[in-house]
Amino acid sequence: MKKTILLFCSLLQINFALGQIKSAPKDDIHFLFTFKNDTYLIDNVFVYNLTSLKKVKPKQHNLVMEEFNFVSNGSIGYLKNASTGIVYSFDGINFKRMDNSFDFKSQFRSFSFMHNNIIFDFGGYGLHSFKNILTYFNFAKKETELFNQVSTINDSPISRDRMIAQYEESTLFIGPGHGIIIDKENPYENASFINDYWKFSFQDKKWQKLGEGKINANYPYDVVYNFNKHSLLISDKGIYEINIKDNALISYPNANIDIVKSLNKNNTLSSITYNKAKDGFYIIIDNSMNSTQVLFVKRVDFLGSNKIVSKLYIKSKSNWIYLNFLIATFIIIFFLIYIFKSKKTSHKIINSKIDILSIELKNEDFKVLKKIMDSHPHYINYSELLDLFPEYLGYESKKKKIRQSIINIEEYLSQKIKMKMPIFIYRKNIEDKREKQIRIR
Repeated sequence: MKKTILLFCSLLQINFALGQIKSAPKDDIHFLFTFKNDTYLIDNVFVYNLTSLKKVKPKQHNLVMEEFNFVSNGSIGYLKNASTGIVYSFDGINFKRMDNSFDFKSQFRSFSFMHNNIIFDFGGYGLHSFKNILTYFNFAKKETELFNQVSTINDSPISRDRMIAQYEESTLFIGPGHGIIIDKENPYENASFINDYWKFSFQDKKWQKLGEGKINANYPYDVVYNFNKHSLLISDKGIYEINIKDNALISYPNANIDIVKSLNKNNTLSSITYNKAKDGFYIIIDNSMNSTQVLFVKRVDFLGSNKIVSKLYIKSKSNWIYLNFLIATFIIIFFLIYIFKSKKTSHKIINSKIDILSIELKNEDFKVLKKIMDSHPHYINYSELLDLFPEYLGYESKKKKIRQSIINIEEYLSQKIKMKMPIFIYRKNIEDKREKQIRIR
């Protein structure tokens, strides 16, 4: 009852403030949009400034289209036909046609946004099919063109219209929309809610699936874009603020559903716009059986003051599986390399290079190394290495020769083959402490 009284009072207020506007037939053209701090209404013939403090007469617009989308880069507004093709610029007073084209009738109920001051559209419905394409308006050619992407069809969102969406930080975010379920029988006769979330990078021109999650809403529903930079989903089951980027679903449990049920739906779409400067919504409601009325409702009166924040979607399992697979693969490879290296002993490394060593080492150095290698894994006495040198050399001279050969061998193996030092280990002979022994580590 309280909400019904609020609705009636709002009607009285808007009638007083907007004496220039009369009730319009339900099926007439009417479209609301906000540009800078002002909100405008378009009907069959005129455009009205609903928020101007001065008394401004309605201006004849001469637009050659009947269904609209509005986007802005902050300084310039653009009014385009809802199915792409026709584009007008808007400075707050006048419309100026920008295109040299026609009504494409291919992307009704698409998401229109601006990237790098260029008008883009994603998805929509037209020519008997739902769309998942990106198109943009080429200001130089004055034509709408297809924007090419790298992602395959299988790695792209299912086609949809009137989708939840947002554009933030040069990234396009797409959420649930109305479309066909590809594995359902009679798909075009059973269009329904598609409950997944994606993001598109303009840098690498690729889609990435973020996850899946359902929202308690029913068809037909409406979406107000750029509400706190997010989407506002309006349904007679509830109103939700949706932040795809941060995976946040904000529910408004005390929203005024009576107003939602009174919204005029021309071609199943309501006309709603949010005016941030006035912190409220301009909407068109059914005033009687045959007429409609413009209504302004403060944000708190429409949404209520209570909020419930929850996760919007469950992150895509495929992303986690892929990440876990990469981590597991890295760990296995690292482990195998470690095992391989640990099992490849110094003896095996030297043995694999023995032919090269026989050429590059001095003859006497190679003989010392070969003798030690042949004794592996056992120690060899220094006295056995003395026999490798000529008999005319004295005992001390032979010992010096052995020491020098071992130094030469270690320098070569550490510098050329990159083996870790020390390469040899030493000990006293267990049976004769006077005898020194050596082997490969």
